[in-house]
Order: sequence, then C-alpha cells, then structure tokens
Amino acid sequence: MIKLIKKKKTSRGFTMIEIIIVIIVIAVLGAVSAEIIGNASKIYSTTLLKHKFLKKARYTFSKVSRETSWQKSYSNFLGSNNKRINIIADDSRLIDFRILSNNSMTYNNNQVVGSSNEVIANNLNYNNSDIYYLDHSGNIIDISTNSHLTKSLKLDFQFNDNNNSLRLTGYSLPYNLRIGRAMSYHE
Repeated sequence: MIKLIKKKKTSRGFTMIEIIIVIIVIAVLGAVSAEIIGNASKIYSTTLLKHKFLKKARYTFSKVSRETSWQKSYSNFLGSNNKRINIIADDSRLIDFRILSNNSMTYNNNQVVGSSNEVIANNLNYNNSDIYYLDHSGNIIDISTNSHLTKSLKLDFQFNDNNNSLRLTGYSLPYNLRIGRAMSYHE
C-alpha cells in the first residue's frame, strides 16, 4: 500500500513583523541621514560666511597698505590723523581712507569714477582700529605737527562680524619716504 503524503502549502511572502522591522530600520536610517545632512549644511554655510568675512578684511587691509605706499611727499599727510590718511600718489591721484565711527571705512580716489566715499569695509571696529605714523626709530609721532619725520606707517585694524573677529597689523613704507627727505633741488 502506498501512502500518499500531502504536501502542506506554504506561502512565500513576508510576515507582518518582518515588514514592520524593515520600516523601522529605514526610518531610523533616514532620520540619522537627515541629521548628518542638516549638520553638514550648517557647517558649509558657516564656513562660507567666515570665508567672506576673511576675504573682505584682507582686501581692505591690503588696499590700504598698498596705496599708502604710494605717498609722494611728507607734506601730503596734511589732514591725516589716526583715523584718516590722505595720500597724493606720484601721478597726482588724491586718495583718502577714513575709519568712521559707524565701524566702516570709506575710500576716495579722484581718478576713479564712483569711488567717492565708497565703503570698502563695514565691519571695522572704530575704537580698536588706528593708523600710526612712525619716525625712523619706529616711534609714534603726531602727524599734525611732525609730518616731516614720517618714515613709515603702522596699520592696526580690528574687524568684527557676528561670530568672527580678526586683527590685522602691518607696516607700510611709502615709496618716496624710504630714502629720506628730498633735497630742495630734487623737489
């Protein structure tokens, strides 16, 4: 006698528990991924703002440093002080930089159209930014009475932004003042 064995039919699908576990795992991975992407986005945004702040500060400092080196004569410092510098370059350009109490710096150049009171920095700390005029020994002089003693300039600028602060300090040696005062027959 042959006995017939009946095979039991089994379904080959997923159980409800397996589906719920997969959904939970996908949700957890999605939440972790969203958090990582959100943090990366914040870091990228902050880095861009810092880079923009740094670029603007370096540009301003470099522009002032470069153009102060073009000073033609000691007498051209007339009207300058620790918050303002007047420059008359070799080609008779009149250049003026001013640190203003609203924490900005303006630039004027009589040969550049549109540079009348152009704001080149709007985050320069007024109380902590100065232009110093130095004699041949490096001592600070009063530019209003001793401009003829000027040998170099010290630029000391403090830039502040919402979360950033940067102090740039350097020296500028005006080209025509490097070798000393011109004799009367050279002027």
